[in-house]
Amino acid sequence: MNFLETKNLSKTYPNGVEAVKSINLKIDKGEIYGLIGPNGAGKSTTIRILMGILEPTSGSVHFDGSSGIDLAKTGYLPECANFYRFMTIREYLEWSCSLYDLSDCETNIEESLITVGLENLRERKLDEISKGQKQRVGIAQALVHDPDLLILDEPTSGLDPLGKKKILTIIKGLADQGKTILTSSHILPELSQVCTGVGIIRDGELVLQGLMADLRKEFVTSNLELGFESSAGTLIEEIESLDFVSEVEEMDGERTRYIVRIKDEKRAKKDLPRVILDSEAVVTYYDFAQVTLEDIFMETMEEG
Repeated sequence: MNFLETKNLSKTYPNGVEAVKSINLKIDKGEIYGLIGPNGAGKSTTIRILMGILEPTSGSVHFDGSSGIDLAKTGYLPECANFYRFMTIREYLEWSCSLYDLSDCETNIEESLITVGLENLRERKLDEISKGQKQRVGIAQALVHDPDLLILDEPTSGLDPLGKKKILTIIKGLADQGKTILTSSHILPELSQVCTGVGIIRDGELVLQGLMADLRKEFVTSNLELGFESSAGTLIEEIESLDFVSEVEEMDGERTRYIVRIKDEKRAKKDLPRVILDSEAVVTYYDFAQVTLEDIFMETMEEG
């Protein structure tokens, strides 16, 4: 049984726009599930339906074996979170706590602040902190009632690299604590660092879904980055003709650096070095890289 799932979830707006079309999400307990897709694909609409902000036109949501999501066990960070700027961080979390029937708010607040690394800023006003710190406050309020499920909509949007790294580290740490996390983004390299499962949504339809480990096996096994001291000459044409190679892409315009897209990694590791050694090319770089979430996304978009 999936911890969170939707069955034929659909949403059509009064103007006739079909924002979500029969989506069947399947998310296991303890999973970090990335819902990805281009802008306007239906990610935020799906999340708002899950949170009860929007009513679906049809379909259903199921959470931990029951119909409908249990908001008492769910924490939510919206895409554009608004804060009461006149409040301190502590006051804001106290207000968030008041929405739940909690026996010890102070302990919950302290634990959530420690989780997001803001325990030393609890008396700082919200209009005196950075955007990255506000995002961490947003995660703290989503955590303050110790939920089983966290739904984070574009949690790293607009942050600098350091802020993004902190948020991703927090997400991984929460999963290590046993939380189930659904997060959305269109910034794929970030999600690929943390996600164990993924769903790709396009034009309101879920076009691909699965565990990252399984999807990597279904798509191009790996990429090989190759670098040469000078132009590789006809060697690249020879490599491109090999039956375990799907494509060779030039990277620098000088015929010295390439990405070789591999269909059969085992054969490539066995036979490709021999092909290169038999040539006169001088290799300066040779590295197999695992297929990325961006590779999976682009291939899915291109193939439809």
